Amino acid sequence: MDYFTADLHLGHTKIMVYGRRVGFMTGPDRRAFEDLLASGVSPREMDWKPSAASVSRMDEALIERINATVNPGDTLWVLGDFARPRSGTSSAYRRYRDAIRCRDVRLVWGNHDNRHRASGLFERTYESAMLFVDPSGREPTRTEDELFASKAGRAVLSGSGWAGGRRRVFVSHYCHAVWHHSHRRVFHLYGHTHGNLEAWREAHMPYALAMDVGVDLWGYAPVSFADVDRVLSAKADRCPPHAIDQPMGDD
Repeated sequence: MDYFTADLHLGHTKIMVYGRRVGFMTGPDRRAFEDLLASGVSPREMDWKPSAASVSRMDEALIERINATVNPGDTLWVLGDFARPRSGTSSAYRRYRDAIRCRDVRLVWGNHDNRHRASGLFERTYESAMLFVDPSGREPTRTEDELFASKAGRAVLSGSGWAGGRRRVFVSHYCHAVWHHSHRRVFHLYGHTHGNLEAWREAHMPYALAMDVGVDLWGYAPVSFADVDRVLSAKADRCPPHAIDQPMGDD
């Protein structure tokens, strides 16, 4: 089974302020933070930061929820901003990765990921990727680049495998308005915005086959592909035409 998440920001002190992650704060930290909010100070204006104990509580809870949701034999896709530890050392990144029991963890680079420190920690890393996912979970997920490497894979790309029920999913740290074959029922998963884009996107692009899989929107846990498929497949027939070779209407 494939699971998706983004924007964990493990070890990142200020994300607890910016993201209002009060549920992980110690009692004194939460009271101090909420008093500042009540006084009219916005999170971006705050000089205050939570204690190391609060950050540790956040880190432990996020990893516990991953391990409670994702089995060791599953695949976990982290769509950017895995960690930003205070020490910034390779060993700090290693501790976070080693605490996750899933063996196959793949990272799509986000703007807060230190590529040098995180090098070698993940099964694979990507700038972005087009995935071919078997909803039944019987066949392993492959990227477009991986499929190009074999004759059998190229047969999937030519259409026979796609017709056999696989879903195509474009993953990136950033939300796109359009993406390759977005007009052909290709899903798009992303992070980066911590849920702040969703109200606008639903108002202006309600039938876009796109979803923010960041932890702030999903109870601080990964979301399964089964849930992704359920939500986005329900919109598939209502996705409006938006490619140059599609009929756009008479206006």
